[in-house]
Amino acid sequence: MYEEKEEVISLYTQHGSYIYSVPVTKENPLYAIGTRLEMGKPAYFLAASPTIDMSFAYNLESAESANISGKIGTMIVATGKGVSGGEEKIFWQKEFPLKSEGSDDIRNGASAIKNFSLNVSEIQSKVKNVQDQLNYPQDATIEIVNRVNYQGKINGEDTYVIKDFSIPLVISSSYYQLPEQLDFSQDASITKKVSATSYPPLSTLKMPLCLFLLSFVLVGTTLVGTRMKKVESAYITKLEKERKITPFKEFISKGKLPEKRNSFMKIEISSIQDLVDTAVDMNERVIYDAESGSYFTIHNGVLYIFSDTLEGDIRN
Repeated sequence: MYEEKEEVISLYTQHGSYIYSVPVTKENPLYAIGTRLEMGKPAYFLAASPTIDMSFAYNLESAESANISGKIGTMIVATGKGVSGGEEKIFWQKEFPLKSEGSDDIRNGASAIKNFSLNVSEIQSKVKNVQDQLNYPQDATIEIVNRVNYQGKINGEDTYVIKDFSIPLVISSSYYQLPEQLDFSQDASITKKVSATSYPPLSTLKMPLCLFLLSFVLVGTTLVGTRMKKVESAYITKLEKERKITPFKEFISKGKLPEKRNSFMKIEISSIQDLVDTAVDMNERVIYDAESGSYFTIHNGVLYIFSDTLEGDIRN
């Protein structure tokens, strides 16, 4: 039997990552001018290092081929938010384009690198100017955004994509901060219906299976009814004894009673459970002697034994 199922198929993956360094350009008590501060510091001081040198790298991985063309736009996006109707909403948003070095183009190789610099003090001033003109004093969120915009064919399919890779820039009165997470990936996928093998549920087989088993039992009873009656009682007794032993098998090892067991003080135990409990209390194991059908354990010269008339060995 076959049925249609939905399967998620990956078309391509977009990768974007940022790296940066912060040059010291102003006199300060911490660093010499010309020092370059690397990534990962918890804060950078505006009085010492108001500018950031940054690179953004983009590439696309597809299952088959990519033939695309487009551009990457770099900007600062400032957003003022407020509460309306019990929900946080965007009240205003402003984009400030940034100049970059190198090509903004994405070619058939589906990869590009953009280098750019930003002056944090100037960005802070521009955002404050917008707030003052709007008479909206609440703080704005500021993001560094690289907007990827391209079109073409990916895996033979026509594709048009606009994707923003954003990182927050937190600016206070004296310092600014950048995030630790600077690498991003996004999968583009589609859902297709595929034909898959389907097996009928067990419930549909229940009635035929029951009829088959019933017929098998009836035929077996007719053919060997007389013989089964002779051994049925012994067989059931054997199964019952094995059932009682099963829960304790992990505590039982196979072995033989000592040949000179008369030298031990002997204590008979009334059940296998009592024997196992006794052995566990003494940190010993129970030994099963298949020849005599006896279970025993020895501790401090005392033989603790439980005799079972069941013939044969315990099944593994």
